[in-house]
Amino acid sequence: MADQSKITGIVLSIYPVGESDRRLTILTAQRGRMQVFARGCRKVKSPLHALAQPLVAGEFIISESRTYAYLVSGEGKDFYPELKEDLDSIYYSTYFAEVAEYFTVEGQDERPVLNLLYVTFSAMKKKLVPLQLIRRIYELKMLQIQGMGMECFHCLACGKDKDLVRISFEDGGLYCGDCGGSHFSRDISPKTVYALQYVMASGLERLYAFRLDEETQQEFLWAADHYFTVQADHRFRSAAMLDFL
Repeated sequence: MADQSKITGIVLSIYPVGESDRRLTILTAQRGRMQVFARGCRKVKSPLHALAQPLVAGEFIISESRTYAYLVSGEGKDFYPELKEDLDSIYYSTYFAEVAEYFTVEGQDERPVLNLLYVTFSAMKKKLVPLQLIRRIYELKMLQIQGMGMECFHCLACGKDKDLVRISFEDGGLYCGDCGGSHFSRDISPKTVYALQYVMASGLERLYAFRLDEETQQEFLWAADHYFTVQADHRFRSAAMLDFL
């Protein structure tokens, strides 16, 4: 008999298999990213039907053989209906899940990414922060978790922590006014520098708890977008959907 165990996490994506099965990608607290097969779940009357959906957080009982893991039962803790009410929320939440799936691996401790997803979806549900701003904050924090965080507290060249007025997406951080001219960098305002520093320094509980004036927000979005594009160096399928919003 195959061994059974309980995992907690969130379904990132689903893929149809055969006529009635699905392969689930679940980001778990115990074992990182996992591939789990849910047999018969596409049938409406299946007891696994509700669990085998994208963006379902909960506890999952799995049965494992030497080669595959199968979903036996479970309990959904949050089905995130608020994230499926409109196209904007659907597209953004799908994108966040895809980014998490790309950056995580099987068998490693991925709780920082899982917790980032939880607080990001919570921020979406509260609707206090614009989705576009949530996206850029999420991207910056994801890169930081992966060891690619922006150096925004000290000049990349001389180490000075004052007069940080230039940003280089390729070099991964900021330069002071004295050093920026000798590197391929662009001007950035003090308010945007402070916002970037806030994201890098904040714990997850305070990550989405700040506001920006319109001018600073637009520059912050620009800086975070370019930084993530250069550092991640990957084209996400669901990002194309966001371009239409």
